[in-house]
Amino acid sequence: ILSCIFLKYSSSGCTLPLILSANFELSSYGFFQRGGIQEICTFVSREVVHRCPDGTALQSVKHQEYICHSRITPDGLAVVTLCDQEYPRYVAFTFLKEALDLFVQQYQISDWKNATTDLNLPVAGVDPLLKKYQDPTEADKILKIKKDLDDTKEIVIKSMDQLLERGEKLDDLIEISNDLSFQSKAFAKRSEDLNSCCIIL
Repeated sequence: ILSCIFLKYSSSGCTLPLILSANFELSSYGFFQRGGIQEICTFVSREVVHRCPDGTALQSVKHQEYICHSRITPDGLAVVTLCDQEYPRYVAFTFLKEALDLFVQQYQISDWKNATTDLNLPVAGVDPLLKKYQDPTEADKILKIKKDLDDTKEIVIKSMDQLLERGEKLDDLIEISNDLSFQSKAFAKRSEDLNSCCIIL
Protein backbone atom coordinates (compact mmCIF):
# COMPACT_ATOMS: atom_id res chain seq x y z
CA ILE A 1 0.00 0.00 0.00
CA LEU A 2 1.48 3.32 -1.11
CA SER A 3 -1.13 5.85 -0.08
CA CYS A 4 -4.27 6.71 1.84
CA ILE A 5 -6.02 9.76 0.43
CA PHE A 6 -9.34 11.22 1.62
CA LEU A 7 -11.36 13.31 -0.83
CA LYS A 8 -14.59 15.26 -1.01
CA TYR A 9 -16.62 13.63 -3.80
CA SER A 10 -19.16 15.55 -5.87
CA SER A 11 -21.79 13.39 -7.55
CA SER A 12 -22.45 16.15 -10.10
CA GLY A 13 -19.09 15.39 -11.72
CA CYS A 14 -18.67 19.08 -12.60
CA THR A 15 -15.81 19.76 -10.22
CA LEU A 16 -12.73 17.71 -9.41
CA PRO A 17 -12.80 16.06 -5.98
CA LEU A 18 -10.94 17.98 -3.30
CA ILE A 19 -8.14 16.41 -1.29
CA LEU A 20 -8.99 16.47 2.42
CA SER A 21 -6.01 14.52 3.72
CA ALA A 22 -3.16 12.50 2.19
CA ASN A 23 -0.77 10.00 3.79
CA PHE A 24 1.93 7.97 2.07
CA GLU A 25 4.15 4.99 2.91
CA LEU A 26 7.07 5.21 0.48
CA SER A 27 9.96 4.01 2.63
CA SER A 28 10.83 1.32 0.06
CA TYR A 29 11.51 4.01 -2.58
CA GLY A 30 14.55 6.25 -2.93
CA PHE A 31 14.34 9.77 -1.54
CA PHE A 32 14.34 11.41 -4.98
CA GLN A 33 11.53 9.16 -6.27
CA ARG A 34 9.11 9.87 -3.45
CA GLY A 35 7.87 13.30 -4.55
CA GLY A 36 6.97 12.03 -8.01
CA ILE A 37 5.24 8.93 -6.64
CA GLN A 38 3.18 11.07 -4.23
CA GLU A 39 2.07 13.25 -7.13
CA ILE A 40 1.09 10.25 -9.24
CA CYS A 41 -0.85 8.70 -6.31
CA THR A 42 -2.68 12.02 -5.84
CA PHE A 43 -3.43 12.39 -9.57
CA VAL A 44 -4.72 8.82 -10.00
CA SER A 45 -6.79 8.98 -6.78
CA ARG A 46 -8.46 12.25 -7.78
CA GLU A 47 -9.24 11.03 -11.33
CA VAL A 48 -10.63 7.68 -10.15
CA VAL A 49 -12.98 9.35 -7.65
CA HIS A 50 -13.94 12.06 -10.16
CA ARG A 51 -15.03 9.43 -12.69
CA CYS A 52 -16.74 7.12 -10.24
CA PRO A 53 -20.34 6.45 -11.34
CA ASP A 54 -22.87 7.90 -8.93
CA GLY A 55 -23.84 5.36 -6.29
CA THR A 56 -20.72 3.17 -6.69
CA ALA A 57 -19.53 2.61 -3.15
CA LEU A 58 -16.55 0.35 -3.96
CA GLN A 59 -14.37 0.44 -7.04
CA SER A 60 -11.00 -0.94 -8.19
CA VAL A 61 -9.20 0.63 -11.14
CA LYS A 62 -6.03 -0.75 -12.70
CA HIS A 63 -3.32 1.73 -13.70
CA GLN A 64 -0.19 0.13 -15.16
CA GLU A 65 1.11 -2.28 -12.49
CA TYR A 66 -0.97 -0.71 -9.71
CA ILE A 67 -4.57 -0.96 -8.54
CA CYS A 68 -6.42 2.03 -7.14
CA HIS A 69 -9.13 0.95 -4.67
CA SER A 70 -11.76 3.49 -3.65
CA ARG A 71 -14.61 3.62 -1.18
CA ILE A 72 -17.21 6.42 -1.24
CA THR A 73 -19.76 7.06 1.49
CA PRO A 74 -23.31 8.30 0.75
CA ASP A 75 -22.42 11.73 2.20
CA GLY A 76 -19.60 12.21 -0.34
CA LEU A 77 -16.51 11.26 1.65
CA ALA A 78 -14.10 9.16 -0.41
CA VAL A 79 -11.01 7.26 0.67
CA VAL A 80 -8.56 5.82 -1.86
CA THR A 81 -5.47 3.63 -1.71
CA LEU A 82 -2.95 2.66 -4.38
CA CYS A 83 -1.21 -0.71 -4.15
CA ASP A 84 0.39 -3.27 -6.43
CA GLN A 85 -1.73 -5.82 -8.30
CA GLU A 86 -0.74 -8.71 -6.01
CA TYR A 87 -2.12 -7.02 -2.90
CA PRO A 88 -5.35 -8.85 -1.87
CA ARG A 89 -8.41 -6.77 -2.72
CA TYR A 90 -10.39 -7.70 0.38
CA VAL A 91 -7.48 -6.64 2.62
CA ALA A 92 -7.22 -3.30 0.74
CA PHE A 93 -10.95 -2.64 1.26
CA THR A 94 -10.66 -3.57 4.93
CA PHE A 95 -7.81 -1.05 5.19
CA LEU A 96 -10.04 1.61 3.57
CA LYS A 97 -12.86 0.87 6.03
CA GLU A 98 -10.52 1.24 9.01
CA ALA A 99 -9.07 4.47 7.60
CA LEU A 100 -12.57 5.83 7.00
CA ASP A 101 -13.53 5.00 10.60
CA LEU A 102 -10.52 6.99 11.84
CA PHE A 103 -11.51 10.01 9.72
CA VAL A 104 -15.18 10.08 10.79
CA GLN A 105 -14.21 9.69 14.46
CA GLN A 106 -12.09 12.83 14.21
CA TYR A 107 -14.09 15.07 11.85
CA GLN A 108 -17.73 16.05 11.49
CA ILE A 109 -19.27 16.40 8.02
CA SER A 110 -19.36 20.18 8.59
CA ASP A 111 -15.53 20.18 8.91
CA TRP A 112 -15.06 19.27 5.25
CA LYS A 113 -18.37 19.39 3.34
CA ASN A 114 -18.11 23.10 2.45
CA ALA A 115 -14.42 22.99 1.46
CA THR A 116 -13.65 24.82 -1.79
CA THR A 117 -9.91 24.07 -2.00
CA ASP A 118 -7.68 21.13 -1.09
CA LEU A 119 -7.15 20.72 2.66
CA ASN A 120 -4.50 18.98 4.72
CA LEU A 121 -6.49 17.62 7.66
CA PRO A 122 -4.30 15.50 9.96
CA VAL A 123 -5.88 12.10 10.66
CA ALA A 124 -4.33 10.51 13.74
CA GLY A 125 -3.75 6.78 13.36
CA VAL A 126 -3.47 6.61 9.56
CA ASP A 127 0.34 6.39 9.45
CA PRO A 128 0.47 3.39 11.85
CA LEU A 129 -2.41 1.82 9.86
CA LEU A 130 -0.43 2.21 6.62
CA LYS A 131 2.56 0.52 8.26
CA LYS A 132 0.41 -2.31 9.65
CA TYR A 133 -1.06 -3.05 6.23
CA GLN A 134 2.28 -3.17 4.39
CA ASP A 135 2.24 -6.93 4.91
CA PRO A 136 -1.26 -8.14 4.00
CA THR A 137 -0.73 -11.54 5.64
CA GLU A 138 0.03 -9.90 8.98
CA ALA A 139 -2.94 -7.57 8.64
CA ASP A 140 -5.11 -10.57 7.76
CA LYS A 141 -3.96 -12.43 10.88
CA ILE A 142 -4.48 -9.43 13.16
CA LEU A 143 -7.96 -8.78 11.81
CA LYS A 144 -8.90 -12.47 11.53
CA ILE A 145 -10.63 -11.75 8.24
CA LYS A 146 -12.96 -14.66 7.59
CA LYS A 147 -14.71 -13.74 4.39
CA ASP A 148 -13.63 -12.29 1.09
CA LEU A 149 -15.28 -8.92 0.56
CA ASP A 150 -16.11 -10.02 -2.99
CA ASP A 151 -18.77 -12.34 -1.55
CA THR A 152 -20.70 -9.59 0.19
CA LYS A 153 -20.18 -6.41 -1.81
CA GLU A 154 -20.32 -5.56 -5.47
CA ILE A 155 -17.01 -4.06 -6.52
CA VAL A 156 -16.65 -2.34 -9.86
CA ILE A 157 -13.32 -3.22 -11.46
CA LYS A 158 -12.04 -1.18 -14.38
CA SER A 159 -8.85 -0.03 -16.00
CA MET A 160 -7.89 3.66 -16.27
CA ASP A 161 -8.66 3.49 -20.01
CA GLN A 162 -12.20 2.25 -19.33
CA LEU A 163 -12.70 5.09 -16.85
CA LEU A 164 -12.03 7.79 -19.43
CA GLU A 165 -14.81 9.37 -21.43
CA ARG A 166 -15.01 8.53 -25.12
CA GLY A 167 -12.25 10.37 -26.96
CA GLU A 168 -10.32 11.29 -23.81
CA LYS A 169 -6.70 10.24 -23.44
CA LEU A 170 -4.77 9.71 -20.23
CA ASP A 171 -1.83 11.63 -21.71
CA ASP A 172 -4.08 14.70 -22.14
CA LEU A 173 -5.28 14.48 -18.52
CA ILE A 174 -1.71 14.16 -17.29
CA GLU A 175 -0.75 17.27 -19.30
CA ILE A 176 -3.46 19.47 -17.72
CA SER A 177 -3.25 18.07 -14.18
CA ASN A 178 -2.21 20.40 -11.36
CA ASP A 179 -1.27 17.37 -9.22
CA LEU A 180 1.79 16.54 -11.32
CA SER A 181 5.05 18.45 -11.62
CA PHE A 182 6.96 18.62 -14.91
CA GLN A 183 9.19 15.74 -13.78
CA SER A 184 6.22 13.53 -12.85
CA LYS A 185 4.54 14.24 -16.19
CA ALA A 186 7.73 13.25 -17.98
CA PHE A 187 8.03 10.13 -15.81
CA ALA A 188 4.42 9.10 -16.53
CA LYS A 189 4.92 9.61 -20.26
CA ARG A 190 8.16 7.60 -20.21
CA SER A 191 6.41 4.76 -18.29
CA GLU A 192 3.64 4.64 -20.90
CA ASP A 193 6.22 4.51 -23.71
CA LEU A 194 8.15 1.70 -22.02
CA ASN A 195 4.97 -0.31 -21.32
CA SER A 196 3.81 0.00 -24.91
CA CYS A 197 7.10 -1.22 -26.39
CA CYS A 198 7.74 -4.08 -23.99
CA ILE A 199 4.97 -6.53 -24.81
CA ILE A 200 6.04 -10.14 -24.33
CA LEU A 201 4.60 -12.50 -26.93
